[in-house]
Amino acid sequence: MEFQLFVLVQSVVVALPAAWLSLGTLDNILHSRINRDDVARVLALEALREWPDVRARVGHRAITNERTVRRLFLLVVIAECAASILLWIGAVSLGLAFFGLADHDRARDLAMIGALGFTVIWASFLTGGQWFYYWYDSYGQSTHLKALLWGLATLIILAL
Repeated sequence: MEFQLFVLVQSVVVALPAAWLSLGTLDNILHSRINRDDVARVLALEALREWPDVRARVGHRAITNERTVRRLFLLVVIAECAASILLWIGAVSLGLAFFGLADHDRARDLAMIGALGFTVIWASFLTGGQWFYYWYDSYGQSTHLKALLWGLATLIILAL
């Protein structure tokens, strides 16, 4: 593939998760109760409601303080905002590089930082979900895994 075409591909590959994460972040800001309530259920170990023997062993991990839940959710929204902005900066920079208006290496580096942020968000959800046993119920583990793989694929394409 010709290098210039590859730069265009990189720009689009970065713009897609930027758009997806931006929409999710916007919903988390405008309709925060939807996902914040799900986060609260995960943190409260509600996935273990039908497995009292497991909950008895790991129930000490539960976080039910509303203020703590709100702060954790705010931290997630801040991370999503930062990753979205960095992804958009990377995608636009790569688009400019396609037209010869920006340095490709610098644009790629910016895009990689954004893609890393995207990937870290979903890896963190999976790690946190492991701690809070969210796989015992349907709290988005499949979506988080797919988003993690999407982030990794984006990083690989940028690294080529």
